Amino acid sequence: MSSRLTVDLGALARNYHTLRAAAAPSECGAVVKANAYGLGAAPVAMRLAAEGCTTFFVATVAEGIALRDAIDTPEVYVLCGVTEIEAPRAAEYDLVPVINSFSQLEAWRPYRSRPIAVHVDTGMNRLGFAPADALPQQFEGFELALLMTHLACADEADNPRNTLQVERFSEVTARFRGIATSIANSAGILLGPQFRGDVCRPGVALYGASPFVDSLNMLATVATLEASVLQLRRVRANEPVGYGATGAADSERLIATIGAGYADGVPRVLSGRGYVAVVGAGVPIVGRVSMDLLTIDVSGVADAVRVGDWVELIGAQVPIEDVAEFVGTNTYEILTGLGSRSERRYIG
Repeated sequence: MSSRLTVDLGALARNYHTLRAAAAPSECGAVVKANAYGLGAAPVAMRLAAEGCTTFFVATVAEGIALRDAIDTPEVYVLCGVTEIEAPRAAEYDLVPVINSFSQLEAWRPYRSRPIAVHVDTGMNRLGFAPADALPQQFEGFELALLMTHLACADEADNPRNTLQVERFSEVTARFRGIATSIANSAGILLGPQFRGDVCRPGVALYGASPFVDSLNMLATVATLEASVLQLRRVRANEPVGYGATGAADSERLIATIGAGYADGVPRVLSGRGYVAVVGAGVPIVGRVSMDLLTIDVSGVADAVRVGDWVELIGAQVPIEDVAEFVGTNTYEILTGLGSRSERRYIG
């Protein structure tokens, strides 16, 4: 393998305890959807369970079944709910569907003695019941365990919509006495107690990425993507590099070809921009990122770099927030876009 993804489970555990302390006295669950944001749902959930996490959230029934095969934990919530076809399997695997509509409620009616969560849409206009429809009589005969909502702008700490959504949710929860609530995602935990509810749902922050759009990240680095130097070559002045014959410069350079590309989760948009870390130094990406390879200018560390050296593409020296900013996206997309081809290593 010429690329490897190292997942530091010790760092994951530290982040979980940081978030759990911030969420207290609310319970701190964990969102492990999308294969734990690309890092491996089974090993991630096993470690979090060992650290005391008992409530997990996935997106789909298939993800919930896979998680149940890996760990035995009291609660696994399915955020996208269930269809009539999926309901029997969800019940068989003791999953808790998050009911988002009346059609999903009817799909679960044969299993109504089993717990459900109800999602109330307080302003995101995506999934969930309208507040006017979230009435106790609509759920008579069902075992309602949790009322949920989701903040649309939690990553913007001063956005007034956060307070508006909590106020709308409070009007709904006042109708359901004694039912636990869930509001906060990663960013919501850090906004303050009124944004948390009884059960918090951290996701991206567990995996070492800042949950805010503009904030210093004090979380431990969990994911490190590296690739090896496959070849070094001198490129004369004004000679291009890679597809499209781009990346020319007005002086001779030492170019290293690295064994990773967009199939491994290095966005093609980083072509000719962004940086990687070689022997502790940041060096620029030059030319186009291709499917399997990228090229970097190592002229500044020419005496230290060798074929076979490992180059950090994402990690402590190349923060995922920097990569996301260069690409013009968020850290969620970078994490979940990490390819499956890289060798996976779990440490800590």
